[in-house]
Amino acid sequence: MDKEKAEKIQRIFNWVRFVILVLFLTFIFIGLSKAQTTNDFGMWTTIGTEKNVNDSWSLGVNTEIRTKNNVGSVDRWQLGIDCTYKISKLLKLGGSYEFHLKNHTIDGVNEMVPRHRLMFDITPGCKVFNWLKLSLRERYQYTHTMQRGNENASNEHHLRNRFKAEMTNSRMNGWSPFASVEMFNNLGKQFQIDEMRIAAGTSYKINAHHAINMGYLLDLKRSAGGLDKALHVLTSGYVYHI
Repeated sequence: MDKEKAEKIQRIFNWVRFVILVLFLTFIFIGLSKAQTTNDFGMWTTIGTEKNVNDSWSLGVNTEIRTKNNVGSVDRWQLGIDCTYKISKLLKLGGSYEFHLKNHTIDGVNEMVPRHRLMFDITPGCKVFNWLKLSLRERYQYTHTMQRGNENASNEHHLRNRFKAEMTNSRMNGWSPFASVEMFNNLGKQFQIDEMRIAAGTSYKINAHHAINMGYLLDLKRSAGGLDKALHVLTSGYVYHI
């Protein structure tokens, strides 16, 4: 068997392994979804730009809009800035600030309430089999929701744990399929898990400056009965690299 055929077989094998992973997560999606008491559908669309200052530092700006109620209403609009410092190929640090207009129901009336969010994270990672990148991001999140109507301003502190698997190979022709699961631990409620996200999708690097991504995300939020509020999300994004 020549080298070209061997590489082709290896690429196919890698794809099969990733498809198996995605199918496994899909069964989880279906099982969790059927267990929920409420289901909704929305879209999250992000546009951003990134700049590599040097080999270690990078900066970014982004805006995002999220919908809910079967895409019938806006759930959130945000404007954010972020920076990343790469300590090594296996470890990076990050920080970001976001301004939100969040849809809240106050006294029976929907209002877009301003809130501020700060996040700091550390992400160790490794590459397996020269094609699969694994990472575990630990993120601290602080959210300040401003006073609205008769409700006082509020503060929330969360620790977010995200495990992500991503295919990264020069032979993928710019495609990078991924799958991830993330838990939101409420620090103000003794680390109670009040949200979980499971996602699968792909990013595509068009060229050195333009990249897009698309995927599906299941967002489970806590209510009186547990994690029983399910939002099925179609995600999409565009990034311009300066």
